[in-house]
This record gives sequence, structure tokens and C-alpha cells, in this order.
Amino acid sequence: MMMAVALFSIERGLGKIVDMEKQIISFLEIEKESEIKADLETLISLVTRYKLNWDNEHFVASNHMVSIIKRDARKNMEVYRKKVETVLNNSKQFRPITQSKVKSTSSDLQKNFQYYRLCLYNFSLASMMEVLLSENFKEDNITKIRDEIRGMSDKYRELFSDCSIRLEKMGNAAVKVKLERIGVAGKKKVGKLIRKIPFLKEGLVDELQGSGEHLKKNAVSMEMQAVKEFAPMGNPGTNVFIEKMEDMIQIYNRTSQICFDNEKIYLI
Repeated sequence: MMMAVALFSIERGLGKIVDMEKQIISFLEIEKESEIKADLETLISLVTRYKLNWDNEHFVASNHMVSIIKRDARKNMEVYRKKVETVLNNSKQFRPITQSKVKSTSSDLQKNFQYYRLCLYNFSLASMMEVLLSENFKEDNITKIRDEIRGMSDKYRELFSDCSIRLEKMGNAAVKVKLERIGVAGKKKVGKLIRKIPFLKEGLVDELQGSGEHLKKNAVSMEMQAVKEFAPMGNPGTNVFIEKMEDMIQIYNRTSQICFDNEKIYLI
């Protein structure tokens, strides 16, 4: 009965797991790390088949394979984290900051964050499957694994925040450089310069002032696009695994009675 309840909990979260997998994989259509992607597909296959094979000893023996995937995910996670940090540190050396440098930095950060997130996701899913396949549902064991995922996710979010702030600063600096180059320093300054031109009609002054403001808005919009495109990387998608582990703790360690009626099962 405990296993039935646990399976229900996993099944209820399966939609989120598969949806997040599709979201992550969608970023890898052009440039792929086939081994890392294959590991995720293997884990998704295991979690979807688990409810039909949880008592099959040959299926449970795949615990060894999951441990290997988890080990590789941990190693690759550090590789991509360091690559992100390198891009971030190099971006601070750019002088002056131009639109092309903002774009190239954004592209490099996105690419490496995609793989960093994929490795973290693999690690988290493998950790959950390791608990299920080992059938070690002791609270201390699950809590330790859950807290490790939570800590890694926090590190991911912190680095993402640093990169987002850096991209925004680079964007602002690039806007300033662009405005200086095209000579747009604001509506008032442009207006003063234009009004010095003899015989210029007032309507044309307003039109030219508006064009300056339009150029300024376009510059800001173009630079902020880099931050907008980077934003989806902020969610590592690991909360669903943390929630499932907390369910397991509740089911296997804090339940004294199980009752049921025609519609529901109650854990007491």
C-alpha cells in the first residue's frame, strides 16, 4: 500500500517532469551533446516504466546504470558551470562594450547554461530514481539527497542571477555607447541644436526630436532583448524532484496508518 501511494505521487508529477524535459531539449536542436541528451531520455524512460516494474528484480538492477548517469551528470555540471564563469569573467574585460559583444556574450552564456541546466536536471532525476530503485526510503537517506539537489539548484540560480545582472549592465553600457556614436543625447539637447538652424519650421523640429527619441528607444529595446532571451534559463526545473522526495519522506517515515474509502486513500 505504501508503494501504491508512492507510485501515485510519482505519476502525479510525471507530467511536470516530461514537460520540463521537452523544454530543456528544445534548446538543444541546433547544437547537441548527444551523450547528455541520451542520459536524460534513458532516465525519462525509467521513470515512466517504474510503476509497471517496481517489483521486477531485473528492472531494479538498473540502479547501477542510474548511478553512472548521476556520476557523469555531476562531473559535466561542474564543467559547464566553469565555462559559464569563464564567459562571465571575460565579459568584464570588454572596453568599450558594443552591441556585438553583448550578443556574443549572451549567446555563449545561453549555450553553456543550457547544458549546465540539463546536467543538473539529469542529476536530480537520477537521484530520485536511485532512491526508488534502491528502495532505501529511510528519512536520513532521502533528506541528504534532497538537500544536495536543493543546494546545487541554489548555486545554479545564484550564477544565473549574476549573469543576468551582467547582461543588463552590458546592455545599458552598449546603449550609452550607441547613443554617443549617433549623437542622440536626449530630446532637449537635440531640440536646442535643431533650433539653431535658420528658417526651420517648428513642426519639423518636433519631428526630428521624435526621431531622436525613437532611435533611443530602439537602442534600449535591442540591448534588453539579450536579457529577455536569457530569462528562460532561470528555472532549473528541479523543484518537482524535491517535492517527490518530500512525499516519500512523508509516506514511508511519518505515516502510522493508511485508511481508504471508495474514492480516496488517507495517510495518517
